Parts: sequence; C-alpha cells; structure tokens
Amino acid sequence: MTIQNIAQNHMSEPMMRVASGQRINSAADDAAGLAIVEDMTAQIRGLDQGTRNTMDMQALVSTAEGGLDTISDSLNRIRELSVQSMNGTLTDANREMIQAEISQLADGIQAAVGGVQFNGMNLLDGSGQGGLNTASGPDGTGAQVVLNDMSNLAQAITNYNVTGDFELSDIDAMIADVNAERANLGATENRLTHTANANTASSINLSDARSRIGDADIAQEMMAVNQERVITEMQILVQQQTQEQLEQESQVVAGTTGA
Repeated sequence: MTIQNIAQNHMSEPMMRVASGQRINSAADDAAGLAIVEDMTAQIRGLDQGTRNTMDMQALVSTAEGGLDTISDSLNRIRELSVQSMNGTLTDANREMIQAEISQLADGIQAAVGGVQFNGMNLLDGSGQGGLNTASGPDGTGAQVVLNDMSNLAQAITNYNVTGDFELSDIDAMIADVNAERANLGATENRLTHTANANTASSINLSDARSRIGDADIAQEMMAVNQERVITEMQILVQQQTQEQLEQESQVVAGTTGA
C-alpha cells in the first residue's frame, strides 16, 4: 500500500464527518451513540407530526365554532323577532310576516347543524360525540375532542312559532346551549394551542440534545484533515527524496560498472 493510499484512509473518516456534518455515520463509529440518536430521531419526528395533528384538530374545532357562531346570530335574531311579536300594536298578519323570517332562520340553523363539515365529517350533528383523538403525542395518543350534538336544538327551533302561544325562555335556553358549546370549543382550542407549543419546545430540546451526540465538530474535524494532509505531504516529500537518492546511487553504480 502506498503512502497516498494510507493517507487517504486516514483522512477518509474526518472528511466523511465534514461532508455529512455527522459524527456518527455508521454503527461502527459509535454503536451506543447511534442507538440513542435514532431513538431521539423517532421521538422528534413523532412530536413534529403530533404538532401537525394538533393544528389540524384546531382547524376542525375552529370550523365547528364558526358554525355555532352563525347559529348564535340566527337565534339572537329570532329572539329579537319574538320580542317584537309581543307588541300589542301588531296584527296577526304582522306576526305571520315575522314568523316567515323566523322560519327562514330556523331552516338556516338546521342546514348549519347538518352541513358544517371538516374533511367530509359533520361537526354539529353528534358525529363527534364519541370523541376524536388528537394524536398529539409522539406515540399517537392525545386528548379526546368531543363535539356535542346540536340536532335537538335544530329540531326545536323548527317547531318554534310566534303566531300562537310561545315561551321566550325556550329561545333563551337554546342560546345558552350554543354559548356553552362555544365556550367548550374555545377552551379546547386554547388547550390545543398549549399542546402544540409544548410539542414544539420538546422537539427543539430533543433536537439540541441529538445534535450534541450526533453532530460532528467541524472545526476539530478540519484540524484532523489538515494535520493528516501535512503529514502526508511530508511523507510524500521524504519518499520522493529517497527515491531520487536511490536513482542517483543506481546511476553511479551503473557508471562505475561500465567504466
């Protein structure tokens, strides 16, 4: 094996570390370190996916809350119309016209309950009552998000009629139910925000720890490469000088023999 080959072998590992930026490029470099780094990598990728899952669930909850906001606006308008219908200056014909608007609003509420969707899944008709897994953790576990059923409310408002006997407290109870569900979803959104932030912080800390174990010290590796390069150049120079000396001696011997 020539000096150049030996030098190349000596420099190959530092050069590989410099090129990859990794201190551990194979199990032979550090078997225990490799196992730790790979385990951390799995945890980091799980946390990052958990963060994305949490943000997806946040979008779902926000969509549901937006649907409830629309329903709340409609219920408040129905209550306003109901109070108007109590005015003694109105005729039955006037109340019929008020009821016509209420019926349209009730149809809109029913459509919202059955039509607010996320990724093709209904959000307000009880489909999520069994709980939706956030999968925010690196192992796929996470908080269960529960979406309460608004179907009964949608049915009740359809039967609401101000042209006959009615109770304003019925509308008040519906508004309270919607407000309670919106508060629940708002609290859920806040919890998911904290979960995503915690995942991000954990991922950053684990990434730092992994870097300390697996990343190469580029300055140190470059020093090793340069050191090997200087030694190699000196060895090559010595080899060349030795070779030249041997050639000169050989020529002298040949000249003496010829004489």
